[in-house]
Formats: sequence, C-alpha cells, structure tokens
Amino acid sequence: MKRHFFPILILAFLLAACVSDDTSTPYNPPTPVVDHSPFIFDIDIPTPASQERMNDPRPNIILIMTDDQPFSTVDYMPCVKTELMKRGVVFENAFTTTPLCCPSRASILSGEYVHNHKVYTDRMPMGGAAKYDDSLSFSIWLNQAQYRTAYFGKYLNGYDDLVPFGVVPPGWDVWDAFLGKNLDADDDTGNLQFYFNFSLSDNGNETVYPKSKENFSADVITNMALDFIRDSRDTPFYMTVSYYNPHSPYVSAPRHKDTFRASTGWDWVQYRPPSFNEKDISDKPDYISDLSPLSETELDTVHKQILRSLLSVDDGVASIINALDKAGLSDNTIIVFTSDNGLTIGDHRFGATKNCPYEACLKVPFIVYAPAYFEPRVDSSLVANIDLAPTFAEWAGIPIPDSVDGMSMENLLKDPSSPWRDEILLEHWPTEEGVGSMIPEYSSIRTPEWKYTEYSTGEVELYDLVNDPYELQNIAGKKAYRDIQADLAKRLQALKEE
Repeated sequence: MKRHFFPILILAFLLAACVSDDTSTPYNPPTPVVDHSPFIFDIDIPTPASQERMNDPRPNIILIMTDDQPFSTVDYMPCVKTELMKRGVVFENAFTTTPLCCPSRASILSGEYVHNHKVYTDRMPMGGAAKYDDSLSFSIWLNQAQYRTAYFGKYLNGYDDLVPFGVVPPGWDVWDAFLGKNLDADDDTGNLQFYFNFSLSDNGNETVYPKSKENFSADVITNMALDFIRDSRDTPFYMTVSYYNPHSPYVSAPRHKDTFRASTGWDWVQYRPPSFNEKDISDKPDYISDLSPLSETELDTVHKQILRSLLSVDDGVASIINALDKAGLSDNTIIVFTSDNGLTIGDHRFGATKNCPYEACLKVPFIVYAPAYFEPRVDSSLVANIDLAPTFAEWAGIPIPDSVDGMSMENLLKDPSSPWRDEILLEHWPTEEGVGSMIPEYSSIRTPEWKYTEYSTGEVELYDLVNDPYELQNIAGKKAYRDIQADLAKRLQALKEE
C-alpha cells in the first residue's frame, strides 16, 4: 500500500480565509437522549469456555454489519452508544470505498478496492455475487488457521443466482445466508422478504421462515449468532452477523413499531445538517439538478423508520455481548460494528439513497469494541472497509496476502500515534437503474482536509473539509486552490493505479 505524506496542511490554514463564511458556521446537531434498555435474547450456556481455549492468545472476532446505515444514527442505538462507543475505539472518519452494497461487501471480504476485485455494481453484468471471485475471501485464510467460521444474514446481491442454489462459499463452517431475489426495479427500493417470510441457505439447504413475530429476520440472525457462540466457545472463532436492517423499506420488529412517536419517551430530533435539501446547487455537477428533493415530512418519516429498524440490531448487539459474558469470552473477543455504506436523508437534495460522492453516502459507523485489548477513544484516522480483511488476518496470526489494498489497524488501535495513511480512494460506477444510474462514474481522493472528485463527464469537485465539512461550496477551478487541486489530481491518479 503506497502512502503519501504531503505537507498541505499549512496551505489549508493559509487558504481558510478564502472560503465563504456560510460554510464555516459551526453546526452542532442535538444529541438524542438514550436511556432505554435493549431487549436481550438470553441463551443458556452450561459451562464457560475451556481452559485450553483461554490459553490460546488469538482473539475471537465478530463483525456486526448493518445495511445502508446513516452515520449519525448510532446515536439512537442504546447499547451501541452506551457500551460499544463508550468502551470502544470509535473511528469518526471511516469510509466505504464504493458506497453501494455488493461492491462494498466484496471489498470487505477481499480487502481490495473495487477496481481490483471488479465487482462494480449490485448485479450482472457489472457486478453481483457471480462477478466476485470468492477465493479472495478472508474466510479461507481464517479457516486454514483453524478458526471456526460462520456467516449469518445478507451476503452479496445476486447470491441466489449462484449454482447450485444456496451454495456455501469457501471458508465457511456454518452458513445461513438470505435467499430470495434481491432488489427489483430500483436499487434503492429494497424488499420486504428480507424482513419477514424469508428463507435462508442453511449450509446449502433452503430453510423457510414463515411470517410471525418470532421470525423477524434480525432476531432470527441474532439467535443463530448466540447459538454459534455457545457451540464454538472452546475454539477460536470468527463470525459475520450481517443484518438487512435498516435497508429500505426500513421495517422494524413489532416490539419497536411505536418508538420515536410522540409521548413514547423515545427522544428524536430532526435531521437537519446544512446540506439538507441544499438550496444553492449552482456549483454542483449537472446530475444534481435532475434530482427531485423529497419533502421534509417524507424525510422525517424515513428517518424515524430507519431508527426503529435499527433497534433490533441494537438488541442483537446487547444479546451477543451478554452471551460472550456467559461463555467467559468477553476479554478475548473483538467486536467490529460497521455498515456496508452510508445513506443520505435529504443531503444535497438526495432523498434516502447511496452511491453519491458526498460524506453522507461514504461515511459509515465504525467501532472496534475490545476493552481488554484497546483503550477507548475517538479516533480521526482515515479507515475503510478494505482495512477489515488485513486486520482480521493479523489478529489471527496470518500473513496478509499481497493482493490486499487495505492496511491492518492493529498498531493504530494500540497506539493512535502509529504511522497511518493520509488519503483514501473512493470510486463509483453507474448502476443498472435507480439513483445510482444517474450519477456518472467518478473517483475521489479523501484526505483529512480535502476531497477531490473527477467524473467521467469531465466535471470536478473540490471541498475544503476543514472549513466546509458539509461540502456546500465546490472550489474546484478557483485560482487560490490551483496548486492543491493539481496535487490532489496527481495523487488520485496514483491511487487508481494501485
């Protein structure tokens, strides 16, 4: 992985005065009060992990992943906020390198940028499960290192098209992945069948879960995860718990249907960043003018639906922590909580969608929870989905393959002053339909201070993220920023060639 350490921070301060006052006004969104206890699915674990397991220094690893979760919504998840965020390492600058489900998930599995693993979109011919070379997956490395591995929930879009139906990809000992055709006419519409009345490939055999309160998909997946902890407590294990929540149509468990309504005691504040339904888009690329902003009422409804949907995930997090404690594994298990991509809720006139080159689409929650290993803190380092595979490899004591583009976070987690990257590549290819099809192909470079984007149309964007964190004023082409733009363009080209 190439690393560049250019001294452009000084220029950032010198040019700060050139940015319009309307972008530098501090915005402090209200923080919701979270004082509710999650619902815990309990499990009987007759005996704690064996002494032989406790003598093995390698940690258990759990990846808990949501689908299309807006960055700010973790503030409404009681266990995530009061346990994971309070006692974990919270990365406030974590990104999905391509803000779309299948490309991002392929990057998580392989540790590669999308231009290298070549799963560009959610379905064929440009993407989907059939496009992914599953021999690249870290599950194989972990399995060869004698980790017991499990995958629960959503895998890759188009998984149903693989032959044989319900096939178990290499490297997984326990496999329960959603079956059923994924997104239909619009890649932002979603599908009810992944919440209720769904089926799973149970180690290659289809199992149907008829609609009932007990068979809400997030709860089914949570209970499978608890069983796996119980059954695997005497061996090092890795587990992905991949919830469909809060993907559209933003369905919640029946027990959460009334939360965030008036007089329920659940605090809720409107999502109103400065970029909300951005008024002046004269500086933005042409495709932005074709967007039809949703009304504030519609966006508020979507926001609440997303929050309700996430509460069952929060219950799952609490239940997993509880099971680890019962199994005596709390001190030798590392939990990573993240999402496959972010989501706009009215940002820059986008409705509730992804694919865009702006922070709302690209930023994801990213928390590493391991109080016995890492001191809690908020970290501003640039981390990304491609960093998960190499990090898991290092935790398991496995050499990191040369094909990996990401970096192991192990040293960074232990010591925030460790050398780290100062740039990350962001990429998008037009989808087959939906809002993503309107957005031209683009590539961006994101640094701690700047974001520079080049579109296939020839349009460019440059944002000073220090003084304009909500990307309201595109300063590309302005004389005062000519040198910075030229430097970022050169660095972007180098990243694209890695």
